[in-house]
This record gives sequence, C-alpha cells and structure tokens, in this order.
Amino acid sequence: MRKLIWLVVITGLAYTGYWFIGAKSTEKAIAGWASARASEGWQAEYSGIDTHGFPLRFDTTITKPRFADPRTGVAFSTPQFDILSQSHRPTRIRAQVAPTATLATPLQRMEITQDRAEAELFVEPGPSLTLDHASAVLNGFSVTSNLGWGVTLETGNFNTQRDISDPFKHDIHLAVQGLTPSQGLMASLDPQGLLSHQFEQLELRMTTTFNGPWDIHALEGPRPQPTHIDLTNLSAKWGKLDLRMTGAFDVDGRGYPMGTVAIKAVNWREMIEIAISTGMIPQNMSNLALRAGEMLAGMSGRKDTIDAELTLKDGMITLGFIPLGPAPRVVIR
Repeated sequence: MRKLIWLVVITGLAYTGYWFIGAKSTEKAIAGWASARASEGWQAEYSGIDTHGFPLRFDTTITKPRFADPRTGVAFSTPQFDILSQSHRPTRIRAQVAPTATLATPLQRMEITQDRAEAELFVEPGPSLTLDHASAVLNGFSVTSNLGWGVTLETGNFNTQRDISDPFKHDIHLAVQGLTPSQGLMASLDPQGLLSHQFEQLELRMTTTFNGPWDIHALEGPRPQPTHIDLTNLSAKWGKLDLRMTGAFDVDGRGYPMGTVAIKAVNWREMIEIAISTGMIPQNMSNLALRAGEMLAGMSGRKDTIDAELTLKDGMITLGFIPLGPAPRVVIR
C-alpha cells in the first residue's frame, strides 16, 4: 500500500512538472516568435502572456496583441487572443479572438466585431506545426471599413483538410449565410436597386494545390500561393440572382487563372448590369457583354439563363471569342 501511495505521489509530481514545463515552454515559444518577428522589422507587441488550465489543459491568453507585417502591409490587433489545447493532445489547437478586433491593409482599416470567432487546428508534431486540417466558425460577424462600406454576417463556416497523397493540396469548403452589405456598399454594388438587401447563401467547394505547406513559417514569410484549383462548386443566391460555377484552372506566377469554368447564371442580365456599374466590366465593353449574354441565353433555350463556359487566359475572361474583362487575381497576401 505504501508503495502504491509513493507511486501516485511520484506520478503526480512528475505530471505537475510536465505541465509547468509545458506551460512555460508555450509562453517562451510565443514570446520567441514575436521577438524574432520584431527583429525582422515587424510590429510584434503584446502586454502579457499567461498559461493556465492545470492540470488538464494548456490555455494561453495573449493580452493586447498587435502584429503588423511590413512586407504585406497587413496589421492585426485585438484586446485578447486565446490559444487553447488539452495537455494530452497539444497538437489540437483551438484559437479564440476577442469580440472586437482591427484589421488594416495598405488600402483601408477595418473594425471587426463578432459574437463568436474561433478556429480549431490540428497540426503535426514538430517545430513546423504543419497544418493537417482546420475549421473556423463565425457568428454575429460585422466589418466596418474607413472607406465607408460595411457588411454583417449571420453565420460562416470554413473547413480545410490536407490531402494524404499531396501535402501541398487541401480540400476546402466555405459556407456563408445571411451576408448583408451596408447601405453605402449596396448603393455602390447595386445603384439601380436590382438586388435584395441580403445575400442569402454562398457555398464554395474546391481542392487547391499550393506552392508550399501551411505551417508556422507561413505566418513569418511569404504566404503559400495557389498553383492549381479544382472548383467543385461555387453557388451563390442573392434575391432573384442564382449563380453556379464549376471548373479547373492553373494559377500563374502573377496570380492570374488559366483554364475553363462552366457557369450557369439565372437572371444573367442583372448580373452583367451590376458588373458594369461596379467597374468589373469596363463601360466600353458593356454593349458587347450584353449582346454576348443574349446570344448565349438563346443557345440555352431560356432568355433569363446562361449556361456556358468561360475561358481564363492571359489575365482575361472570355466567352468564346468575346472578351468580358480582366480576370481576378488569385493571390493570398
């Protein structure tokens, strides 16, 4: 009996030592990462780092973190950022952001509020913390820009799973419901009042191959960039507008897509008019885009529906031989 008591005491002391060593190592690793970024010219500041949760958890709270990357011009700050994990599963990490945050880019500054903003990451053991799979949830999300626009979001869910056969490939799923632009943004997006006030649903499913792994180094230097995208489904519903897209394309070194995408658009004329009013389709191309839409809708058998294939090449989007305008760049800052 005495031996059993001593065994329990020794085991308890050993585990207590493990927990405190792990807690201090976590705090030291975060402080070391911030110090390394500061030596590279970043703004990497915080007012405190504290780990609690003994004996079953490593819950680390970073108070008033402020980070800015000089290479991209992106800056982020929030009153509190929590990194949570179980002591027996330290490679399963949950991150929570405070109800308010600020995100700034070289173009604008955005104030963010949310009822819930958290992400769960499963990483491989080792110093690189390579991402295996992750999920994120947003509830009651709101963004206001100093450029005068804003959006609110009821719910948003994001998931990514790394492919077993290719460590640079991820299966990605995004679902958004209840996206509501501000009145100012609606006025610029839809000056003719063609749309409802709320973007009812958006869903994205795709498999993306990157030029490098998503790990701790992706936060320190250039972000991994997409090189190939298999678009399984992109569906968006906004009032009477209904858009669906599928296809596959490569992404060149400048971020321009090269390939083909099948598109089905219901009430396509309103979509083109919105694209013209927002500048996505140049004004001098508007008549050509509308005539092309009429021709393609006639081929599909319904005047309000386009069922066709877009070609992405040389930084442009074309329908057959008809250019529609510049293609969007696919670049992660």
